[in-house]
Amino acid sequence: MREHNLGRMQERANAHGLRLRPHAKTHKSAYVAMRQIEHGAVGLTAATMQESEVFADAGVRDLLIAHPPVGEPKLRRLRALAERLDRLAVALDTVEVAETLPESVEILWEVDTGLHRLGTPIGEPTVAAVKRLLSAVGSGRFRGLITHAGHAYRATNDAQVVAAAEDEAHGLVETASLLRDEGIAVRELSIESTPTAGHVEVAGGVTEMRPGTYVYGDANNVQLGALALDDCALAVVATVVSRPERTRAVIDAGSKALPADLRVAGLTGFGIVLGHPGVTLERLSEEHGVLVSEGSIDLRVGDRVAVIPAHACTTVNLHPALLVVADSHSRWEPVDARGWR
Repeated sequence: MREHNLGRMQERANAHGLRLRPHAKTHKSAYVAMRQIEHGAVGLTAATMQESEVFADAGVRDLLIAHPPVGEPKLRRLRALAERLDRLAVALDTVEVAETLPESVEILWEVDTGLHRLGTPIGEPTVAAVKRLLSAVGSGRFRGLITHAGHAYRATNDAQVVAAAEDEAHGLVETASLLRDEGIAVRELSIESTPTAGHVEVAGGVTEMRPGTYVYGDANNVQLGALALDDCALAVVATVVSRPERTRAVIDAGSKALPADLRVAGLTGFGIVLGHPGVTLERLSEEHGVLVSEGSIDLRVGDRVAVIPAHACTTVNLHPALLVVADSHSRWEPVDARGWR
């Protein structure tokens, strides 16, 4: 975490009249969560019941769960969580799921603005779905519309990132206008992604933003131009355990320490090896990371290297704690909300 990152995103939200509700799946940390609230976030976004419960324990009173809580085990926990919070909402795209939720839980309807994961299409299909929702649960619990411009991570240039930002904002605004024409109140229009947060000026009419990765940064966002390398505050420190040839070295951090799940176009390797610009983290086995270079690698067995991971969110979930370094002081902070229960 960089305090600079927290403050800058809060200032960006404030400057555009948006509420900031960071997606805390990136850090999964009660400590970082409360720092975000202290900077001015209205609440947090969570992906799992585990995260939601941890953040409630830490003192967060306003939560959005951006993942459909399907099944009785999750619903039992959701009912208990709702009793502890001042405000709780879930994001979903299925009326039948909405009907199972506690009456105190608000609903944000998911709209597909280009990612093609969850959500109903923009425009009339979403209007029809929301009408069915209101018939099933009433209008009072419908908070508004939500989307995630995750397709920004498929971009190969800044123009495509801007286009993704326009997709998510304009898709929600257009659909909300149709709903309002039908007399349906839409109180919230919520968008999310760190790459598109850099272009929030195109999001006129939106009320809330939910970026997550900005808190730490990662190699994906550096490649996309959403963050500078100096903004990155999360690294995995590894040791060189072998140098079988002059252009190849092996570190003791493989896929159990660094994720292999998401790499944007143009990113070579599974992260950025700090201080070694010609070196690429080419391959990951479970316990081995293979570094390669066109020229001789200036590393010896026993040397330590720091790797900015390709994807911060899944990196954090691999580790039980973070070493927080501030000025000349350091301390360990647990990754409280990792995993599932």
